[in-house]
Amino acid sequence: MTNIAKAPLELDSRRFHLGLAIALVFRLILISFPIAFWIDMNLFKAWSLDLVQQGISHFYGYSNCDYPPAYLYILWLIGKIYQLVDPTLSHRDGLLFMAMIKLPPILADISAAWLIAQILKPHTSLHNAHKLALFYAFNPLMLFVSALWGQVDGVMILLMLGAFYLIQQNYLVRSGLLIAVMVIFKPQGLFLAPFLVLSQWFRQAWWKWVAIAIGGLALIWLIVEPFYGLKDGLATPFLALYQRLQSTADYYDFASVNAFNIWGWANWERDYTKFLGINYKVIGLAFLGILMLWLGIFLYQQRHFGAQALAISTLLIGFFMLPTRMHERYMLYGLAFLAIAIAVIPTIKWIYGGFTVTGAINVGYVYLRYNHEALFNTIPTMWFQSVIYTVSALNVILFVVLLSHTFRSQPLPNKLSAL
Repeated sequence: MTNIAKAPLELDSRRFHLGLAIALVFRLILISFPIAFWIDMNLFKAWSLDLVQQGISHFYGYSNCDYPPAYLYILWLIGKIYQLVDPTLSHRDGLLFMAMIKLPPILADISAAWLIAQILKPHTSLHNAHKLALFYAFNPLMLFVSALWGQVDGVMILLMLGAFYLIQQNYLVRSGLLIAVMVIFKPQGLFLAPFLVLSQWFRQAWWKWVAIAIGGLALIWLIVEPFYGLKDGLATPFLALYQRLQSTADYYDFASVNAFNIWGWANWERDYTKFLGINYKVIGLAFLGILMLWLGIFLYQQRHFGAQALAISTLLIGFFMLPTRMHERYMLYGLAFLAIAIAVIPTIKWIYGGFTVTGAINVGYVYLRYNHEALFNTIPTMWFQSVIYTVSALNVILFVVLLSHTFRSQPLPNKLSAL
């Protein structure tokens, strides 16, 4: 007879949705604390109100904004809704406005967890799918970045998961169009484009790639045009977008922008600095190119969901670890896919946990440095340097171990295992 008291709790749909509700309530409670990363929060508030007061077509000429246009539509909508409560837009420092700014990434976190479960359901048990989704919903790093810090990376992660889900459903064109939108949401949307090509070039008809190219350009044009108009002809939106993305990239031309990766030791050093006659930027891109080449071979050899889950996790973590100009939060993009990859290789749970801990230290370092500068300055610089070197080394070890799973001599299981 089964001992009911010791039987594992089965995460059926009702319990899973209750877990998501608890994760949402927890985030909403955290919003009630008047805490945020003040630099980002003040920018988001200013952009939201500028979009309402100056209008979309005049926004970039008035505001010093380094974001491409896609997320600005969300900030414009938030500003419009807030204007119903504060018609003069004169109380921007209140808790309500800050909570409204934080709400999209919070809702995106919960939606991302739900989508992780939908991605996994065809490949593992319902219990496993729900369990891994809740791993992500209650990840303390995501809780901090969305509900306390107030950054929007959770929205980008949701879009990435959506593109991956569409790939699994064989909706290549829709996935490609979504990735096009992601690129003008934040430039980090480009991180997923190589996976689309590497995993699908040998599966899909040529006309689908043409449809993605034409449809993606058309979609980008339609989203960007209201911000810039056609003062220099039909190509104005593309030219203006390119200049904005290029200026943003050039502004952060450092080996590391507080990212504890292979360039952590060169934090805030210009990436045109040379090592053995080659500048850091070229070295980082070469490493990334080698990684993509290998993952392309891996995906060609192992053509099933398990391999794709492992490859996309490795690729997104690799984008954080290898190139220059990475910020501290860019590790987050790999966490959701690591949660999915645990279903392929349960032993990498400790890698997921490891990156959560190192990511929390990395984000906490930046939060302390800029949000509590006086306290930061009382701590000896040598201590912080020791933390940077140690955590960067741990991240390298975690990444190498994750990458090593793509070199397995035996193929990954097609049917995912129980946890």
